[in-house]
Amino acid sequence: MQFDNQVAIITGSGRGIGRSLALEMARAGAKVIINDLDEEVANLVVEEIKKDGGEALAVIGSVAERETAEQLVKKAVQQYGTVNILVNNAAVTRPAMIDKMTDEQWDLVVDVGMKGVFNCIRAVAPIFKERGKQNPDALSNGKIINITSVAGLTGSIGQINYSAAKAGVVGMTMSTAREWGKYRIQSNAVAFGIVETRMTEIIRTEKFEDVYKNKIVLNRFALTDDVVPGIMFLSSPGANYITGHVLNISGGYHIGV
Repeated sequence: MQFDNQVAIITGSGRGIGRSLALEMARAGAKVIINDLDEEVANLVVEEIKKDGGEALAVIGSVAERETAEQLVKKAVQQYGTVNILVNNAAVTRPAMIDKMTDEQWDLVVDVGMKGVFNCIRAVAPIFKERGKQNPDALSNGKIINITSVAGLTGSIGQINYSAAKAGVVGMTMSTAREWGKYRIQSNAVAFGIVETRMTEIIRTEKFEDVYKNKIVLNRFALTDDVVPGIMFLSSPGANYITGHVLNISGGYHIGV
């Protein structure tokens, strides 16, 4: 999968899955917009990409703010001329049981994980749709890959906010596919189970490890190297005839054991 002359925005790409994806896309030729709340880690990813011969820039801020989403697109256009790929990866967790969850916990997770996705989709709309109008017979005029979770498909105890946000992401994926299909814009989602990142550290402690592994058909947690190729594929020309799809990369967690 080659991404020469492609410009990709990847939200939440200072660490974890987003970082691994950014590095891999850059190695494949993409110019990458790195986004994170933490300026230090975002700049480190940019430096790593440049050291490897690639091109990247960082935009700091939360995608829960519409201004940040618009800046991602604005900076991409200023630096590289356009945007071809949007990967909505940014998310946070604030676990609590339903009756103990605060408004602040609910709002933060839903604002970042669902509203943030909407903000970024809306921000790329002028570029993607105009390209579609100018090139109605093109096989693809833009790729959107939204990162969701098995929690958004099956629910999750202690994370009703995260599950709701991730279910909302699936709905937005389908709505975007329906609205923008006429412009030859592909909108898909990837649903993860448990990936070995900072976000899942609590789940992967000795107290919970066996409980969760026993729910995974392949009986192991995913590495970022396990999940990045699926996002790469949906971002590539190989997925030009795929839209409105949720790709489960969960080791079978989504079907249970």
